[in-house]
Amino acid sequence: MIDSSAPTRIDLAGSTLDLWPLHLFFDNPPTLNAAIDLYARVQIRPRADRKLVIESRDLKQRATFANLQRLPASKHPLELILRLVKFYTPQKGLEIVTHCAAPAGSGIGGSSALNIALNGALNRFTGRAYRRERMIEIAKNIETQVINVPAGTQDYYAAMYGGVQAVQPYYDRLASHPIPLDLADATRRFVLCYTGKPRNSGINNWTVYQQTINGKASVQRNLQRIAGLAVKMETVLRKKQWGRFGELFAEEWQARRALAPGIATPEMDALMRAAKRHGAQAAKVCGAGGGGCIALFVAPERKDDVAQALQNLNGRVLDFRFVRRGLVVKSD
Repeated sequence: MIDSSAPTRIDLAGSTLDLWPLHLFFDNPPTLNAAIDLYARVQIRPRADRKLVIESRDLKQRATFANLQRLPASKHPLELILRLVKFYTPQKGLEIVTHCAAPAGSGIGGSSALNIALNGALNRFTGRAYRRERMIEIAKNIETQVINVPAGTQDYYAAMYGGVQAVQPYYDRLASHPIPLDLADATRRFVLCYTGKPRNSGINNWTVYQQTINGKASVQRNLQRIAGLAVKMETVLRKKQWGRFGELFAEEWQARRALAPGIATPEMDALMRAAKRHGAQAAKVCGAGGGGCIALFVAPERKDDVAQALQNLNGRVLDFRFVRRGLVVKSD
């Protein structure tokens, strides 16, 4: 049996600019994120026959196919998994079971973490021996086929490498630069709350993408602000200047929510206001917005107060830790 797992993430600054070619328009800023221990997990067991049995516990979907050639070419609820199986072309039957601890549509990179975990498991199962950067490219291209809009890259790097990192675009490559922090200390400074409102992660990013390409001045101005804030935030994090972090985190959210009308929801705004009344210093929506999770930066001594205020408004506070590990693949 092969057991593979990869972390999800909280994005800190620079999201949306990880979509090619947007970063090229704003001097190649970094995207900052931090891996968390809400893992996507994949198990693969070999079969003695040619059958492919695929189960997603999150989607409550299970499908059996007689062999690789019987995998459907059209849309399917398990399309991401099926496309990856087709790409890796296993020469014998298998059973795949997937699960992600992140709630569906939470905006913390659950589908991308699952994508990386499945790449890792199939890479081991088929003996392809792809290097990690190659698997990120495979993951990005296949997920783009599934969601039908351009896929960003930051989620794959968080899932693959873990830790706190700056995903830095260059003209000839993308690179992951770790940011050394005390992760236990960082965990004490954040609250993560799921609003219970799943969303399609591609919609807001695709709107911003199109408007940027089409030259909408307000969107370009706000992306320029986000790019500058990402650069500043990387410096602040490397110097461990938590006193300055909250101001940048809050400013990044103000620029981000101005990108498109659907990024902030009334439920999210109400949760953020309540959290700030109880000691949260800053808050922002995770991912593309429109629902999902909000991340809140707090003084450690006020973390429990903020969490309780969110729960009083029916927010679902997620227990998490920042983690240094990325993709892990084990074989029995």
